[in-house]
Amino acid sequence: MRMKCERAVEEIFPVSRAMIALKLIKEYGFSQTKAAKRMGISQPAVSQYAKRIRGRRRFEFTKSPEYRSLVDEIAKGLAEGSITEESIGNAMCRLCKAVQGNG
Repeated sequence: MRMKCERAVEEIFPVSRAMIALKLIKEYGFSQTKAAKRMGISQPAVSQYAKRIRGRRRFEFTKSPEYRSLVDEIAKGLAEGSITEESIGNAMCRLCKAVQGNG
């Protein structure tokens, strides 16, 4: 029996982190080190997201306008400092709920 959160850890989180990391780097001009620090992950993880080693699989949910909007909102919040490392967990839960709501 798989719980919804298991799917999130295996499928939703890596893709979401990759999309957020790339936005921070490309749209907000962050270095990998700064993006990693804001996201609360390691710089090597951000490097792997940037190289599409991690989080490269794309699922149907990534096409959802609601999902993309939430990714944009999280990236913007991290860039502006309005979303902290401590509160990013809540934001990621919102992403998961959006994906689950869309099947």
